[in-house]
Amino acid sequence: MKRKIKGVSKLKNQKRSMILIFLLIIVALSGCISSSVKTDGIVEDGLNINSISIGLGGSEEDAGITVVTYNFNLRNRTNTSIILKTVEPILSKEIQERLIDRGIKLDINEKVDGNNSEELTGTFKLDTRGLDKEGIINLNINVKEFNIAFEQVIGINEP
Repeated sequence: MKRKIKGVSKLKNQKRSMILIFLLIIVALSGCISSSVKTDGIVEDGLNINSISIGLGGSEEDAGITVVTYNFNLRNRTNTSIILKTVEPILSKEIQERLIDRGIKLDINEKVDGNNSEELTGTFKLDTRGLDKEGIINLNINVKEFNIAFEQVIGINEP
């Protein structure tokens, strides 16, 4: 009889373990589903950036200057056209203090139709005198956000 009791309790432990694993899987899957819904809701329409690439290079004029080139794809996810006026990268205070020229705003003045993309490229120069390659890398030169000015024609919704 003792063997049957041990076998029954072992079977109960296995059942409990299986139920626990099943519940954990359900919780994990529901978390993934709800977070993806939230993310999609944020960029349902409007402007968004699909990808950004950044390149660093030396200046031909001066060895103490680093040229930063950024390239990104701006997507107009609305159904209406916009006139893209200006684009300016948002830089950290440390990077702003090293700018050679403060005029880093791009004047675009181009139409971007609804549900279309525009590839944009810009550059700015940083004073990196006294820094070696590792010092420049440690500046953490990232361009991830932009101030974007645009015009859009809107009208009244008539029934």
